[in-house]
Amino acid sequence: MLSFLFYLFIFWLIFKFAGRIFGGLQGGFGGNFSGINFRQASQDEAKFLTALLAKIAKGDGRVSELEAQLISEIFDDLVAKTGVSRAELKAVFDTEKELVDEAYDVAREYKLKFRLSQQIAIARITFFLNLAYIDGEFGAGERRVIEQIARGFDISNYVLDMIIARFERFYTGSRYQNSSNLSTKSRAKDPYEVLEISRSASFSDVKKRYRELVKKYHPDILMGQGESEAVIEKSTKKLQEINEAYESIKRERNE
Repeated sequence: MLSFLFYLFIFWLIFKFAGRIFGGLQGGFGGNFSGINFRQASQDEAKFLTALLAKIAKGDGRVSELEAQLISEIFDDLVAKTGVSRAELKAVFDTEKELVDEAYDVAREYKLKFRLSQQIAIARITFFLNLAYIDGEFGAGERRVIEQIARGFDISNYVLDMIIARFERFYTGSRYQNSSNLSTKSRAKDPYEVLEISRSASFSDVKKRYRELVKKYHPDILMGQGESEAVIEKSTKKLQEINEAYESIKRERNE
């Protein structure tokens, strides 16, 4: 339970100092840019965040469907809160995902330009880790990218290792609990019933429904909406069930 509370606490830091998942970006540099157009500064920071997200998402060699879904939600938030165009964010993402090895340089420039405090830097790293762990795995490539960003942010190896260890405990516990539940309950469910869609539906409709449910139940999104710990914990389990059902249908249809 401690790891889950830590997880919620860090998100509280993100929302308090950075707005709703990078929505109020002034939290990252409030007061440090008198004389610079504030809206432009927010848009510039949005592009730095997008560049780092791209490197993490591609850290394991590919951008998974779940990662793409979460990134799309982040883009929506950034566009709404800063006025930056989605096309600009996509262009940054597409360029930076091919330059994974430059994560340290981008993080360093970001920290210095926006004078990120230690609290904000840790909050950013923690959010990035959520993207890295979203598919249930944290590979060596993703870890290398996170370590580069942490160095750029002046976060010590000791602090980073503590944050990662708590993530590991949280996600390992969730996977163990989920596998136990699946053996007695979820595996007996029809995957089409879980996704609330007809067995005769086309795979494009299945994928559309899957994305709708991910948006509805994803804990990162619900945290941004201010939902309670109990709702988030319940939704996390539901999302695991949804992922299992979707993967089952993909295997069944050879997709």
